[in-house]
Amino acid sequence: MSINRRQLRIASLLISVGLIAIASAVVWNSWLAQQRVPVIAATKPNIIVILADDLGYADISAYKIDRFHTPNIDRIGLQGVRFTDGYATAPVCGPSRASLMTGRYQERFGFEFNPESTEATLGQGPGLAVGEITIAQLLRSAGYHTGLIGKWHLGSQDQFYPTNRGFDEFVGFLPGQTAYMDPKQPGLHASVGSIGDAALTSRTQPTIEDADQERRMNKVAGLFVRRPTNEIIEGPDRHVIHNESEYLTDYFGKRATEYIQHNAKSGKPYFLYLAFNAVHAPHMVTSQYYDRFPQIQDHQMRVYAAMVAALDDNVGRVLDAVDATGQANNTIIYFASDNGCAAYFPGLCSCTPLRGGKLSHFEGGTRVPFMMRWAGHIHSGSVYRDVVSLLDVLPTSVNAAGGTLPADRIYDGVDLMPYLMGRKTGSPHDMLAWRRLPLFSIRQGDWKLWESVDDKTGKYGEYKLLFNVKEDLDETTNLADKYPQRVRQLEGLAHQWAKEMTDPKWPTRKTVTYNVCGTPFTLPI
Repeated sequence: MSINRRQLRIASLLISVGLIAIASAVVWNSWLAQQRVPVIAATKPNIIVILADDLGYADISAYKIDRFHTPNIDRIGLQGVRFTDGYATAPVCGPSRASLMTGRYQERFGFEFNPESTEATLGQGPGLAVGEITIAQLLRSAGYHTGLIGKWHLGSQDQFYPTNRGFDEFVGFLPGQTAYMDPKQPGLHASVGSIGDAALTSRTQPTIEDADQERRMNKVAGLFVRRPTNEIIEGPDRHVIHNESEYLTDYFGKRATEYIQHNAKSGKPYFLYLAFNAVHAPHMVTSQYYDRFPQIQDHQMRVYAAMVAALDDNVGRVLDAVDATGQANNTIIYFASDNGCAAYFPGLCSCTPLRGGKLSHFEGGTRVPFMMRWAGHIHSGSVYRDVVSLLDVLPTSVNAAGGTLPADRIYDGVDLMPYLMGRKTGSPHDMLAWRRLPLFSIRQGDWKLWESVDDKTGKYGEYKLLFNVKEDLDETTNLADKYPQRVRQLEGLAHQWAKEMTDPKWPTRKTVTYNVCGTPFTLPI
């Protein structure tokens, strides 16, 4: 069979096209292979959770309260979303953090009180139950490098240690508090107010700048001095870091920026849990921040304002570090507090717009500053007014990372992104509940009830408290007698919720009596 010139030209053209196609495919596949790791990494956002300690709802300016100016913390909400009704699951540190780490009510695994007591019934000491799976474990399984910088407060024994609970790196301290720096450092300012009946100090609210410094320092039981149990440690071998000459809020901010800079170069997504101990007691601050507030005459308030400023500055350092890596559009950043302001320090906290503070079930104890930023996914300057919880951080983050939640347990948190992006309507939570035996409270919609579980008499149990928190944000009008049917309905929900929980694995240490915005209450610590 003969082939004419036209057929030869066509054949030649087809061969050329085929070769070009093959060559193009080779080039494309080669490029795709080169890009594969970054492309996959880009689909997994970096995740940073910044948690403040005892920072009140009124302590940041994002909520339009003229108390302190916090431009860096506010940036997160201005560039993302500000939650008006964001809640911690407890009005104290440890239990709140347990729910943040697990996405589950801490009452499901007995972490109802702070873990300082050694009278645990777990047979493993007080801490985050070994069977609980942390957000760090889930994200590490999804391909993340995981780091914790700051306060842990979920147990000190080996089985609770951060690097045994999903964190690749840890630097910080294990218990509930530590000193911010050596109290003998020049230019340090500190204050300890009287803490109700706890008698940690005299009623004169001494400061370490008093002439009788040593005697007063001894009287506050070493709050200003680091001890072997609350030293700054690092790594799985608990290497002690002797950084007493460096202000701790600044140190944690510095270590966080270093972590971000290092991991941004790795091509691997990272999860950073930055748990500042600011503004938890002992209230200590350097002149760098104290000198910004000469207009504040009260020494205790001036120290506190300066601590808020130090926290805000270091949040700014973290945000700037993320921006400098060029990964701001691929980084989720949360900011929240573990509970409300420590109102047992007289005069320290604001009673507006929320009543009460740490330890109490009033809004000032459990409603916290809460914001989230994810450029390209959350509209800048959004305000979300439905009820959300720190429980939601875990499922929101794991879903964003392409991970999966274990099917063998109940998760109380909700993925917030469908609500923030408008794909879902309504409230993420039908109800939220809080319990610190013998006290419980519950919120459903605009209604909130709290009372004593066992109906014992006392400052709480003498009466039931029912508030409409939308119309009565500062909880001054008890509507329990006016709406008994609403009380019964909420009690039924609370009792049903309690059936799913377990008993506390260790007791509360003690109670403290203090004025909650003018009314004395006795509360478990």
